Amino acid sequence: MLTRMGWYPVVALTALAFGFFFATQLRSQLIPPSNQVARNQALVSTVQRLERDNAGSRARIGQLRGEVADLEKVAAQRSDSSQRLAGEVADLRAHAGLTRVHGPGETVLIGNGKPNPSAPAGTAYLVDVQDVQDVVNLLYQGGAEAVSVNGRRISPGSRIQGSGGAVVIDQDPPLQAPFQVAAVGNRAQMEALLAEPASLGDLKRRQRDYNLQLSWQGAGDLSLPASDATLAVSYAHVP
Repeated sequence: MLTRMGWYPVVALTALAFGFFFATQLRSQLIPPSNQVARNQALVSTVQRLERDNAGSRARIGQLRGEVADLEKVAAQRSDSSQRLAGEVADLRAHAGLTRVHGPGETVLIGNGKPNPSAPAGTAYLVDVQDVQDVVNLLYQGGAEAVSVNGRRISPGSRIQGSGGAVVIDQDPPLQAPFQVAAVGNRAQMEALLAEPASLGDLKRRQRDYNLQLSWQGAGDLSLPASDATLAVSYAHVP
């Protein structure tokens, strides 16, 4: 009995020692109030810094979006300008006869007539270069955008010349009647001008007197070739 009672102090001391040890460990794992405050302040500072960084990033994104919008606007303007310039170049090339054109138009046919025994001798029954030139000028006056004679495209620099019944366009081989003068442009206006009694007065008079061929016909889609004339340079020769 005395031996058993002698163990009680030892057990009590041992339990007290273990309790003190566990209390010390638990205290060491708990964050002191001062450290908890410092940690909270650090977290708040981090959150505030992140919010500032996010605000700066959003502002930068907005700025970049504005710059992108400005660049897109400039690119669109350049694209519009490029398309407008390309259209102008295409119009100039077509006007100069450098490209094939097609569209509504009118075709005028003029051909030689027959000598009139009762009329003075001459060549009035033949279609000449002046007749072709008159028809070409009238079609341009009526709103033609492009003209060809027997498939030869007329350009602003073209020369129509000849003698007798031969017609020479630029440096091409001579053409003979009948002549087919085709024009792409305002079909209604060209037809109205051709039908006027005062238009092509000499041709229409000779049509009556010498049975010259003079007729025209409209087309919904007329195609004219590009000019194939070369630029010829004339030189003066000293004898």
